[in-house]
Amino acid sequence: MVTDTHKQKSADSAIIHAFKHMQVPLMIVEPSGTILHSNRAAGQLFGYSDDNLSKQMIFDVLPVDSVKELNAYIPPGDFDAIIKGIIGRRQDGASVLLAIHLTAWTDENGAIQHALVLRDIAEEMEADRIRKAEMKRADSAIKGARIGVFEFDVKTQSVLVSDLWRELMGLEQTPTKELRMAWMARIHPADLEIAMEPIRRCVDEGHERASSEYRLRSRDGESWRWMRTDLAIAKRDKSGETSCVVGAATDITERKAVESTYHRIAEQFRSSFEAATIGKALVGVDGQFLKVNRSLCELLGFSEDDLCKMDFQSITHPEDLELDLNQFDLLKRGKIPSYKREKRYIRSDGTVLWGLLSVGMITDAEGQPEHFVSQIVDITDQRRLNELKSEFVATVSHELRTPLTSLLGSLTLFSAMEGANLSDGAQRLVSIAEENGKRLSSLINDILDFEKFSARQMSINAAQHEVASLIDDAVLANLPFAEQFGVNFNVTCRERNLAGFFDPKRFQQVLSNFLSNAAKFADEGSTIDILVEAEKHNIRVSVSNQGAGIPESFKDKVFLPFTQAAPVAKRRRGGTGLGLSITKQIVEQMGGDIGFKSDDGEVTTFWFTLPQNMT
Repeated sequence: MVTDTHKQKSADSAIIHAFKHMQVPLMIVEPSGTILHSNRAAGQLFGYSDDNLSKQMIFDVLPVDSVKELNAYIPPGDFDAIIKGIIGRRQDGASVLLAIHLTAWTDENGAIQHALVLRDIAEEMEADRIRKAEMKRADSAIKGARIGVFEFDVKTQSVLVSDLWRELMGLEQTPTKELRMAWMARIHPADLEIAMEPIRRCVDEGHERASSEYRLRSRDGESWRWMRTDLAIAKRDKSGETSCVVGAATDITERKAVESTYHRIAEQFRSSFEAATIGKALVGVDGQFLKVNRSLCELLGFSEDDLCKMDFQSITHPEDLELDLNQFDLLKRGKIPSYKREKRYIRSDGTVLWGLLSVGMITDAEGQPEHFVSQIVDITDQRRLNELKSEFVATVSHELRTPLTSLLGSLTLFSAMEGANLSDGAQRLVSIAEENGKRLSSLINDILDFEKFSARQMSINAAQHEVASLIDDAVLANLPFAEQFGVNFNVTCRERNLAGFFDPKRFQQVLSNFLSNAAKFADEGSTIDILVEAEKHNIRVSVSNQGAGIPESFKDKVFLPFTQAAPVAKRRRGGTGLGLSITKQIVEQMGGDIGFKSDDGEVTTFWFTLPQNMT
């Protein structure tokens, strides 16, 4: 027959067995401080193997000096306590951060026993530290961003607000119970319903979020500031009704001011676009018209709806389309900032008009083309007048050239006749007439050349030619000029066989113009240097002279037609003011570049380049 004592021992053994195999670290401490029982999980927590933790003293693993000190953690009248953040000591001396559920009871002998349920909270505490740090950063960000937060209890109609919310609303001294009414009293009357809309949407309609922007009277009462409130549902009751909402308020006065400025600029652009007396259009990256103004519609004879269904390609004259598309492509790829050109457009009735087109690009935030702004000015009449002027100038020049050639021939012949019985005075008059005839002939030739080059009607017969001999010929031809102004020419051409692709007649014209100009403006007795150099793909010819130089105010006009640095009344050297303009057109039409450098009172250098080979 099994005795009660035997049954009790069996029950105790089963409890101890279960105790040992529990996954939660457990230990029981005797009044002496000896660890009577511990399970494997507790041993692993403190770094002990098997059952080595049992029979150790509690003082070896916890920072207490006695059982009495351990028991002191339990408040008077209670039988247990939770100790958090106590630092245990592992067998190897390392520390372990613990939370302990401590329970005390009295055994049959009246002695106090203690049971400890332990938990390693190192990771938990680190996570808590990170959470607190994040909360602190979030709080700093909210304060730094000047965001006032609040909580509204729908059931009690009470509100809790942050200090910053009070500051933003100018309600620092207002009692909490009066906050809502005081806030509403400061809202602009026209915006009161707008300001209350987020509450209505979240509470009455159940929207998760809502926001509004409204005007609030400033602290001094003299102006209105713009505020934004963002609201979100924080809690719902068991029936799903909104019971609490939280919100954030920010001052958006500066943003509204910027928006107002943008709106004003946009309105100004719209007004100037619509009311402009010249044709304007917004064009997509594919060439499609996005928006056109009334002037462009009237210019082209299409309605606004019709034009916005078209692209610029469809109304461009076929002969002008290729160059237009090339320029458009360069602009899209960012190779050029804008472009301007004269081109022909086909109107709705089939007639052709000339337009001066200016195109600029608008980019998005990434710098990619968004659309283009085009401006078209009708220059049909201007083109017609220019053509009539060119025809008139050419006709007059030709009409002058024929009799002038005859007169010059007669004067030259008369001057060369040895047997002519002329007095010194008569001979001088013949010489003056011949000289003036040559100047008039040069003037007529310059005007004709200028008109032909401007209209791109001057033929360029380019081929491969050696440079050195042509430069020698130009120098010889201009020696009279050098003698007249008391200067010398010096040629430096290290590569005598250097050749380029150009029209030799036009090459001579360009160089002669440079040489004659240099002779006119060089210091008497100085030397004019002609330097020929080979570049990577070009030939560069430079003409340098020592003289007064080009005035700073005139440098941007050097290549403009009919311009000279000195006023007519003060000019000591003749000229039409067309030579350098013609020279520039010749060089550019032969595929080269032209330029100059001039330092006041020092050396002035004019240069031009021409390609070495046909490109």
